[in-house]
Amino acid sequence: MNDHLQLTTISKIDHTYEELKEIKAALDEAVILAVTDAKGTIKAVNERFCEISKYRPDELIGQNHRILNSNFHSKDFFKIMWKTIGKGQVWNGEICNRAKDGSLYWVQTTIVPFLNEKGKPYQYISIRTDITDQKNIQVITHFANHDILTGLPNRRSLSQNLHQLIEKSHESQSKFALFFIDINRFRHINDALGHNVGDMFLLEVAERFGSIEDDGKSFYRLNGDEFVFLLEDIGQLEKTAKTLIEMFEKPFILNQNEIYSSISMGISIYPDHGSDVESLLVNADLAMYVAKTRKGNQYKIFEHKLHGKNDYILIFESKLRHAIKENTLELHYQPKIDAKTEKLIGMEALLRWRDPELGQIPPSEFIPFAEECGLIHDIGEWVLRNTALQIKEWEQQSDFNVRVAVNISPLHFKKVDFVERLVKIMDETKVRPEHLEIELTEMSMMDYNEELINKINELKKLGFTIAIDDFGTGYSSLGYLKEFPIDTLKIDRTFIVNINQGESGIAMVAAIISLAHALKLKVVAEGVETDVELEILKRYNCEYVQGYYYSKPLNATEFTSKFQNEF
Repeated sequence: MNDHLQLTTISKIDHTYEELKEIKAALDEAVILAVTDAKGTIKAVNERFCEISKYRPDELIGQNHRILNSNFHSKDFFKIMWKTIGKGQVWNGEICNRAKDGSLYWVQTTIVPFLNEKGKPYQYISIRTDITDQKNIQVITHFANHDILTGLPNRRSLSQNLHQLIEKSHESQSKFALFFIDINRFRHINDALGHNVGDMFLLEVAERFGSIEDDGKSFYRLNGDEFVFLLEDIGQLEKTAKTLIEMFEKPFILNQNEIYSSISMGISIYPDHGSDVESLLVNADLAMYVAKTRKGNQYKIFEHKLHGKNDYILIFESKLRHAIKENTLELHYQPKIDAKTEKLIGMEALLRWRDPELGQIPPSEFIPFAEECGLIHDIGEWVLRNTALQIKEWEQQSDFNVRVAVNISPLHFKKVDFVERLVKIMDETKVRPEHLEIELTEMSMMDYNEELINKINELKKLGFTIAIDDFGTGYSSLGYLKEFPIDTLKIDRTFIVNINQGESGIAMVAAIISLAHALKLKVVAEGVETDVELEILKRYNCEYVQGYYYSKPLNATEFTSKFQNEF
């Protein structure tokens, strides 16, 4: 009887032991576990902990938990955590850690204190789950709707909110005003004092704008030096316009420089000057150009007769057509550098236009104009042909083994015979496709469909490489990254300038790099200008960089002189 009872007990213990082994195995697979003493020294870790941190157990045990510190969180964050668990209470939160290889990962964390007979913690067990993918998508989605530099809502957010405001105003039979704001002479600030001061200036502008934001008033940054302001109470229109102008009457003090600037504003009113998003923006933009001709701080309310007074627009179009026909546009080239070896791996062709009367006109002005008036196809082909001709010239001068990237307008890329005409250019210039990279903006991917996928697949089969330019600035859906055979992701400069300014900027760039690497894509960071930016990018394993840190865009002669030995 006793033998039978003993055997039954042993059997139950064995069974329980097997169940515990199964539970442990399940926990090891599902969660990340660690045990630390009261001072945070690691005493034990499971396999999942080692897998995500990329450390071996012997590299972790005996080390303080600070070995995983990413410097993402503030000191106050950890003070609150330690205060909570020090009281013997359970702490829950999200933590960003750094793995052995420098990559960041996010974990949802629960820390459970174990108390001694005096009620004091003598060790802690932390139970974590990997939420890196979710956090990366959250960060990217947030910044798809916000400008990384100023924090203001961006063009995409404006479009969404404007649609909602139009519906709301239609139902309530009310009016609202849209201010299209342009910062005068901003390009001169950039040229004279550098992009960093230009960015500081825009931050100060956004801060001044924010001082009058409240219910019924909202600012948006479109791009560069263009902002939009929505005012729901049009009874305050004139007063608000004067307030905005007064903001620019006092100087901006930046890096001991006293900067004076002014704004030109065009104003359209719903529904008097348009009942849809596009009409309101176009008409406010047109009124802004009229205000700009008056010089200084000015605003102009749209009038329908302005459409009959667009001589400037006609002159601008005529000059642009002439520049294309007479071959007076110019290509400059900016190098792409391997972040680790600092060797040239390619360059981007950048279009420039200097008119004898209008002066240097930035692409941000004439490219959107060319898209509106239908000249973008001619400009796109001019760029492709002249880039190919320059590649051929370099091939004849040296053993050319790098790739030149060309940014293609979404409208040009959607043209039915785009691939056919590109192949014709490559055949006529006798340049191999592997020497040309096609850069497409996120906006090109917004309506991804079978036709678009087929076109990109066709380019890939021909030997061209594909890059997504300005990633993170235009579209919140990440689906297209898996749909298309993309080679490279280019992080827009607006994210790079902010990575040494705080946690959000670093998190955004780290998220993009992590996402790209998960999809087996290479990463190029645009607009790198400082040692700090470069070191942060290298820390997060960004492969390539581009920006003034290595070189400003150079014409073909200057570029050849500086980089020919690296071809």
